[in-house]
Amino acid sequence: MGERSRPLGGATAAAAGAAAVAGRAGLLLTGLLMAGCDPVGGGQLRWVRQGDVVLRETHRSGRFADDALEEASGAVVSVGEPGVFWSQNDSGNDETLFAFDSTGRALGRVDVKGVRNRDWEALATGPCNEGQCVTIGDVGDNAAIRGTLTLYQLAEPRTTASTVRVLRSLDVRYADGSHDVEAMYAGADGGLWLVTKRPARGGGGAWRPVRVYHVPRAAWEQGGVYTAAVVDSLPLIPERGTAHDWVTDASLSAPLVDGRRRLALLSYGAVHVFDADPATGRPGALVARCALPIREDTAEGLTWLADGRLLVVTEGRQGAIYVGRCP
Repeated sequence: MGERSRPLGGATAAAAGAAAVAGRAGLLLTGLLMAGCDPVGGGQLRWVRQGDVVLRETHRSGRFADDALEEASGAVVSVGEPGVFWSQNDSGNDETLFAFDSTGRALGRVDVKGVRNRDWEALATGPCNEGQCVTIGDVGDNAAIRGTLTLYQLAEPRTTASTVRVLRSLDVRYADGSHDVEAMYAGADGGLWLVTKRPARGGGGAWRPVRVYHVPRAAWEQGGVYTAAVVDSLPLIPERGTAHDWVTDASLSAPLVDGRRRLALLSYGAVHVFDADPATGRPGALVARCALPIREDTAEGLTWLADGRLLVVTEGRQGAIYVGRCP
């Protein structure tokens, strides 16, 4: 489970292979827990609890070679260039997209012109008027004080490009008030889904499940500020005192052999896999939950690979990149 230097093949949006029953997915690390040993990162098991199913076949595939990418807060596979992934820095950094391969090798930087990076926390790829686009989500809001957020849509650049311009932008507000969001993904119909990150209290004072918002493709053409209503909640409950279930990214698989899709949500401590509507991407039933057997507490980017595995990226200079399966 050490470092591997060969880039992974297949960088189109991924098919996740038929899922096994969640109870059979992963390893039980009882012996490792008792020893306090981390099979991937060489330190204490930060996130794995007694009896947890963990991300299978986990290995560190590499580290980011570009030192400028030190706050990686998203990950998407390239639609046009096999073997390429894109990421971005968050929170007031330069307006730049970074290309890399699965080992972390730097493949290029592209400056996004005419926009500001207030807190770029999310990336998604999906259909648009021009074919396939990258959407940047300037949706970070740690203090939950922003009245509106902004989405930027652009044609996916080539790794040989130096700049790219935004095709269109959309201001969004949430119908029930401000939230911090870092997870965003696109459905096959071009609609976008956003999932809240942090703990929030429900009416009775208990911690509330994360909420899901939908921005339809048609919203880009309406003008003005689009108000996104709560359309769902998921059985994932962030709590104070532990960041285990604070949601940091999302990725929708390509269709499986039976036509279904899988949605993967990343939290600091686990990957959570759901069924998803193949046409819209709307999340369905929970399929599996796999703890991250890593020592970092900065997992903030996630994307499916073509063979059904998941690639996870972490923040920090020379941040680690992991690959594993769930379930």
